[in-house]
Amino acid sequence: MQFALSSKDTRIPTTMTETATTDRFVIEVSRVGTVDHIVDLEADPASGPSYRSRRELPGEKLCDRSTRSPASEYIDLQDYADWKEFDKTAFEGDAPDEVCSYCWSEVVQRIERVEQHASGDRDERIGTVGYRLRWKQKGRAREEWYDIVVRPETTMAELDRLVCRFTTLDDLHLRMYGLEDEYMGSTLNVIPDQQFTEVNDPSYTSASEVAVSDIAERATLWEGDRLSMVYDFGTPSHFYCIVKEVYGGDEIENLLEERKPIAATETAAIIDEKRPE
Repeated sequence: MQFALSSKDTRIPTTMTETATTDRFVIEVSRVGTVDHIVDLEADPASGPSYRSRRELPGEKLCDRSTRSPASEYIDLQDYADWKEFDKTAFEGDAPDEVCSYCWSEVVQRIERVEQHASGDRDERIGTVGYRLRWKQKGRAREEWYDIVVRPETTMAELDRLVCRFTTLDDLHLRMYGLEDEYMGSTLNVIPDQQFTEVNDPSYTSASEVAVSDIAERATLWEGDRLSMVYDFGTPSHFYCIVKEVYGGDEIENLLEERKPIAATETAAIIDEKRPE
């Protein structure tokens, strides 16, 4: 049984119609492993010098729990459901047994994010709202995370102090903040104040000069979106946060009155955590 990529236009409109979803997300049938994975065709193709054949593969596989093969075939969810004989024909609810649950969950989140971005007065509120940012380290996301509440005026320097509090990172190596999944390719180039002074490179931006509202307006930051941080450019460790909630008006003040922060700056606070058992 042979499958091919759809020749339809994969550009995504402002809302995720059924056709747009079908054109964007496809099942990667590799015939290796116990489940099949999902590829986002709109994302940039994967690349990596350690595995040359990846450069020719389309889109982005939505988890890191298997390697990709140039021999893989691709099929949309409707045809895949007909082939496997199950009745799940939309990316919603729980994943079918035949499909990777991690990939499935990521698809659902991406679809929800597009819908959220297209709804209501979101664009008008960006830059005036606060956020709950759930920070994690790649590879440890299930074992450990920390929720940091930030106001629009919170500087990246304040956020950095709280991030370093739970990661125990020091200034021996550079760390840099960026937009979603940018890491070493950061377009923000925001680094801590002390490191900015030591590096003396105009291509970087001092963390105290950038507020959360600045980042929010640049990235149209909303629930489900992410920011990234890389530590040690030589042997990098990757950290990221997911926007778990958006707060307007007095919601942050009310939240902080209800619960005692674990740690705080003048405008931000760690309010919840999960530590390794």
